[in-house]
Amino acid sequence: MSILRNISKLQKIKVISGANKPIKRKSQICEEIHGQSGLGGVNWEEIDKKIESLGINLKEGEKQNIDDVVDGIHDAYKNSKNGKLTILVTGCHTNIAAYAQRYPDDIKSGNINVVAMGGSIDTYGNTGPWSEFNIQIDPEAFDIVLNAFQTKDKKSLVTLIPVDVTHTVLSTPEVINRLDKKNKFENLVIDLLLFFMDSYKNVFNFPSPPVHDPVAAYYIVHPEDFEVKHEQAVVETEGKYTSGSICINRYPKVGDWCSADEFKELDICRKVNVNKFWDDTIEHLHILAKNSPL
Repeated sequence: MSILRNISKLQKIKVISGANKPIKRKSQICEEIHGQSGLGGVNWEEIDKKIESLGINLKEGEKQNIDDVVDGIHDAYKNSKNGKLTILVTGCHTNIAAYAQRYPDDIKSGNINVVAMGGSIDTYGNTGPWSEFNIQIDPEAFDIVLNAFQTKDKKSLVTLIPVDVTHTVLSTPEVINRLDKKNKFENLVIDLLLFFMDSYKNVFNFPSPPVHDPVAAYYIVHPEDFEVKHEQAVVETEGKYTSGSICINRYPKVGDWCSADEFKELDICRKVNVNKFWDDTIEHLHILAKNSPL
């Protein structure tokens, strides 16, 4: 909500809090990377006060409110202008799993797609040996989603943007220097990126921090800038050290480690045009900065 307020969209975009814990597991935050607030590097206290001055109770977001978010997704689909809906997931899939279970007929229409930042495919995980955080914290939820979003003609309704791709989109000094430090909004973005620069250097020894969620959002707008491969996969939910791993069917003609009916269809992004991503992103940040109330 703080971000929405800073781009003058708080009263134009509906915000609904959802599940506050995974289906079976304990809640986790990745404070060492994201900070206590989830968006470290910025003091949100003054911004939060301005939001509350509008009569918005930010503490409501701490409550379990899964019914409202599930019905909210259903309403968004029913009220969509073209009868289609794309769901962008930038965290765990708990809310989407609940939606899939309550409104299966919505999904059976084949008109709802899920685009998710998550998973590690050909690289190491970021919070487990082979697991990426968004999938790892609630693999049961992603398993439900992947099973629900299937079609008879094996059309893919789920697209993953894994860390294999997002780890190539780095906020280098050259990128940061394209932002205007004298503009309060752009300086806020710089503070966020510099916070992640320190955390990624300390934890992963990255020279510059990657951006994750914006890459998934960018795919929805510019899918032509991505290389995508259709895959069959299962989600590991039981491994002591590998829970949350995305296990793709690499060699269909070799072995019987997984029965054919367990595999589910999905698209996995393999590459993004990094220069195009940054050109478009910087351009839109400049536009948002002009309209920001900061």
